[in-house]
Amino acid sequence: MFLLATIPCAQVELHWDHAVQGAAEIRTRQLRGALGAAFNDDAFFHQHDPVTGKPLYRYPRIQYRWINGYGVVVGWGEAASRLLALPWFDLLLRLGEEQVMVSDAALTLTQSQFAAGDRLTNYQLKTPALLFNQDNYRRYQTLTAQEQAVEQERLLVAGLLTAMRGLDVTFNQRLYAAFLNTKKQTCHYKGESLFGLSGTFVTNAVLPSGFAFGHGVSHGFGELVTMNGSV
Repeated sequence: MFLLATIPCAQVELHWDHAVQGAAEIRTRQLRGALGAAFNDDAFFHQHDPVTGKPLYRYPRIQYRWINGYGVVVGWGEAASRLLALPWFDLLLRLGEEQVMVSDAALTLTQSQFAAGDRLTNYQLKTPALLFNQDNYRRYQTLTAQEQAVEQERLLVAGLLTAMRGLDVTFNQRLYAAFLNTKKQTCHYKGESLFGLSGTFVTNAVLPSGFAFGHGVSHGFGELVTMNGSV
């Protein structure tokens, strides 16, 4: 194994003053909007320039997730220290039509390692990866089953490389990645219905659990976890 980078990653697990129900996909979007408004002067939270309002096209250093009724905020690199320094307790947020208050915030900081492996590592997609947009999905639908499998793996490699580059990690050899199995599902992102893939895959990149790739990572899509064993 050849170590490429060690990047700080902070996670803040937000618990509420009362139980909050709702689908994770919707609640994640609401959490992102609420915290983007609460910390509007910090572009890490909403991916827009605070002065011009224009989108910032970069890998989101702050990402949002919803797990079992509570919110999770993940910060990579320089965004990690921002998360750890914020006053989370008693923070009032509006999630859709519901107002909640942060009653507890569990903070963790890890040093996440990225490396080039000498063997393949198994990963599972905890949330669907959005590797397709409207245009390349139309072309994908015209392909044979074998061609579709090749296209999935091409997009998997491209998505992993793009996400690593977004954290200033350069994979300095050929990256190999292949799906072991996939499940297709429709996901909703920025008002569009997109084709998402969940399942397992292998790659010669050594990646930390919680790393996310593809479109919509700030909305909770594309999160991977490491599985036991290598190939």
